[in-house]
Amino acid sequence: MRIDSFEVMDVKQNYRSIGLAAASLLGIMALILDAKTAASAAAGGITLCLETVIPALFPFLVLGRLFSASAAARWCTRLLGPWMEPVFGLPPQGAPALALGMVSGYPVGAQIAADLYQSGRISREDGERLLAFCSNAGPAFIFGMVGGLLGNMKTAAALYAIHLLAAMLTGIVLKPRRGARSACRIVCGPPQETVDLPGAVRHALRSMAMICGYIILFRILSVFLGNAWQLWMPPAAEVIITGLLELAGGCCRLPALESAGLRYLLASGFLAFGGICVYLQTLAVINPAGLSGRYYLFGKVIQGAIAVLLTWGGMVIFPQLFPREASAAAVPNHQGLPEATGLITALTLAGLAIWCIYLGKKAGKPGPLDV
Repeated sequence: MRIDSFEVMDVKQNYRSIGLAAASLLGIMALILDAKTAASAAAGGITLCLETVIPALFPFLVLGRLFSASAAARWCTRLLGPWMEPVFGLPPQGAPALALGMVSGYPVGAQIAADLYQSGRISREDGERLLAFCSNAGPAFIFGMVGGLLGNMKTAAALYAIHLLAAMLTGIVLKPRRGARSACRIVCGPPQETVDLPGAVRHALRSMAMICGYIILFRILSVFLGNAWQLWMPPAAEVIITGLLELAGGCCRLPALESAGLRYLLASGFLAFGGICVYLQTLAVINPAGLSGRYYLFGKVIQGAIAVLLTWGGMVIFPQLFPREASAAAVPNHQGLPEATGLITALTLAGLAIWCIYLGKKAGKPGPLDV
């Protein structure tokens, strides 16, 4: 008997619909039976957004969109562009996504990649490959939350350096073969530069609302699952599953672990992988632009594995940066948040200023300035 492919698709859709309906009913019952826990978890998610996520992310969402739509993106392309093709097999025009993804936070790098694709600067294939390593945890989150939880800013700095190195190595590992590289980078014309501050703020507000919505939802989910898991699951497994679901929630549970070394390894892995919550946030900002996340999860798994291996090596080679007797804080103190944000912003502006001076000197010499 022959089974039509459409019938198979209908069966899969029916199973998917039944599963979604069952999960929704279970969630509704849990909210009704334990509304106090749900309200407390939602309040915790809102507090996390107000104290950490919005201060660390919203300015970068606005400035990143302005950056990608201005001449600053061309300056960044001139600075980093010559390295994109030989190192990552990607066009020079993808350099702004890589640069801002290193100093901002999830999912700013993905947003820049989507903007570059929408403006015609990179192809769809190149944009999706960029997503695998250009969207990363920001220094404000690493120093402000993770550093506060670990109680050591030197350790936070080491984790940040490992995080960036793991992202770069992931880009090298996923470098496309020469024959598979897109031809769009040859035929695409120059971008249309439209710097619109009100539009950038509106777009950032929409993205921020969606990001905070996912954070609150996953915070409620992780609290309910954590209450169920703690009855039979060891603390380490509970922390790992929570971190794979939601980055901040997993980091906040690190103090439950007695081993300092395990806290370092899991913190590094969580930061590199980002969690399912960040994955959904990324899809929310790239899908409207026409990009998919087909390389994203694969790249994040590779980056997480590399980060854990590098952290283990750092613990062996540089034990002073990863003290084994360190005690974790019960809650993040956010002391490093403004300092980290200010330092990274100042370094970025200083680098741009130096590059502008260089371009100004080069402008008086013969020869083209374009990459």
